[in-house]
Amino acid sequence: MTSTKRILFVVFILIFLTGIAIGLIGRSICTRDNENYQKVQVELFAPDEIATVLHDEDLHQIYVCYNDASYVNVYSEEGRFLWAVSTPYLRNVYFELSNNQLIVYNSADAYIYDSSNGTFVEKKKSDDIDLIYDWENEYTDKFQNGEFYFDTYQVYKAQEDGSLTTVVARPWWYWVFNFGVCWCVSFVGAIGMGTIIFLEKRKEYRKTQKAIQPSKHSIVIENRKARFILKYFRITSIIHVIYAVLDIVFGLLLNGILCIGILPLAIHFIISNIVIWNMLDHIRLTEDEQTIIDYWKVCEIGTFIIAFLSVIVAAMLA
Repeated sequence: MTSTKRILFVVFILIFLTGIAIGLIGRSICTRDNENYQKVQVELFAPDEIATVLHDEDLHQIYVCYNDASYVNVYSEEGRFLWAVSTPYLRNVYFELSNNQLIVYNSADAYIYDSSNGTFVEKKKSDDIDLIYDWENEYTDKFQNGEFYFDTYQVYKAQEDGSLTTVVARPWWYWVFNFGVCWCVSFVGAIGMGTIIFLEKRKEYRKTQKAIQPSKHSIVIENRKARFILKYFRITSIIHVIYAVLDIVFGLLLNGILCIGILPLAIHFIISNIVIWNMLDHIRLTEDEQTIIDYWKVCEIGTFIIAFLSVIVAAMLA
């Protein structure tokens, strides 16, 4: 590996680790486990994404709800902060306005507050309440006058002319800690590292190919088991690439319906590679044959990583 490639490889490693580190820091900043849930809270300022926004037309209040923090900031329709509530950490939290009550809940527990002022009412089992388990967060590009809309960090009010006025604003640097952005940064680092490793293995592969069969494009490996493993690496690499492409396309067109496919793909990848790598440990290969096998092994691992990362991209698109 040349000195330039070594430097680039280190840079991509740092990019990869930085994306993961900042993403985890962002999650830790956002996540709350409030045991003092019976009291009204101060306004939440954390780079947590808005899960949904509820609107009570009678009280003229909007409820800005945050998932990771299990937190609700409440504002007037003009964007003036009024009060907030926060529960202990709830996984997969939902928010609902019902019968003059604000309910923060998941499949197990529900925390009920007076929707007018945040006074704690009671804690109940979710099964004991008629809940809808849904968010009002469907995308629209048609805005109705007086209605409220939101994106990742901002809340807007639609005007008569169809424009949007920002009601609740958060600073731009929140995007630095955005989990999706951090994953994309790590994705760039991973792709960079994988590309450099692939190019090096490709260089060794081409060199070996020419040395063994200068007049042909294919490589003949004598060992029968090694030939089987080589075919396995090639076929699975193609499958991973096809899945990644289709996953992103379906994420854009069909709400990420193929994302679940990564589970059987991952199970197959783990189990089959344990078997294949164990077989390789018991096969005697020449140095040139080992180079060829190593190249396609890198291809298979690299394409699986691409397939895995395609799930994140597809989920974001969906």
